Amino acid sequence: MSVIEQTDPFYQLAGEHHTFSEAKRLASQFALSDLPVFITGEVGTGKKQMAKAIHHKSRRNSELFITVHCSQSEERLEYELFGAEGALNRASRGTLFLYEIGDMPLSVQARLLSKLDAGLSARIIASSTADLGDTGAENTFSQDLFYRLHVLCLPLPALSERKSDIPLLLQHMLTASGQHIHIDPSVYPLFERHTFNGNIRELQNAAYYMAAAASGSTIYPDDVPLYIKNSQKAKTAKKKEKRLTLMEKEEFLFILESIKDLNTKGEPASRRSISELSENSTMTLSPQQVRNRLDYLEKMNYVTKGRGRAGTKITLEGLSFLQSLQKQIL
Repeated sequence: MSVIEQTDPFYQLAGEHHTFSEAKRLASQFALSDLPVFITGEVGTGKKQMAKAIHHKSRRNSELFITVHCSQSEERLEYELFGAEGALNRASRGTLFLYEIGDMPLSVQARLLSKLDAGLSARIIASSTADLGDTGAENTFSQDLFYRLHVLCLPLPALSERKSDIPLLLQHMLTASGQHIHIDPSVYPLFERHTFNGNIRELQNAAYYMAAAASGSTIYPDDVPLYIKNSQKAKTAKKKEKRLTLMEKEEFLFILESIKDLNTKGEPASRRSISELSENSTMTLSPQQVRNRLDYLEKMNYVTKGRGRAGTKITLEGLSFLQSLQKQIL
């Protein structure tokens, strides 16, 4: 390992998949600025670790990095942010990380917006699992505050989008925890078939479990957590639940082909965009009809549905299902 790699905070964020490499590249560039960074991603995708890396590569790296969890009571959060010894004062020359800012009470949002308008010397990094840019009635987050903080946007990919990183991540996690243990290659297919709703955090739990369960210096499939070993059996059982009609197969074929094309172009695959594409095909699907079909495809693990610009993504299993439909229909 070179001296540069040892001192680069982003080098410690393991992953070589192009989606994660691009996120690290952007974050490294953002570290050179003092503008607010807004990190989005599913639970367990490493938002806090990325925020720390940005701070440690910035010109503020000798100052404090302070994390404030925004899902606290209004009174407690007010005190932690704005009190005499509050985070805004302590991080005046450093970085303030607002974790899950979407959970921040409205009154605290208003006060933070006022502070931003008055001018803050602290660098702000915020994170959210929710799409706070959604203007729907259920969204109670201040759009004024959102657009003050949503300047340098940094979406983090879910583990399902970078499964080729799983072997590297598992070995990195074990080594980082002081576990010098080998993983037999027969273990990896079990992990590649698992959904990992908890993303990197869930994968880390599994790595620690296997290290504790292994009786020797090598981890084998028998050492893998039972819920991961059983996930493929559960998926197989789900796929036997329903026999599709020809019309359903044609609709699923159209939807999956549309998602694949949009994913390839880097465009968000939303139910509205798929519905609009259907107007120029042999079938017309309303947004609600598309939503119902997507719910089924997600249940079968053929797609993953993201929020906002992330859109819907086709999975490896979805690609296999698409190829099967093409052979049956075309």
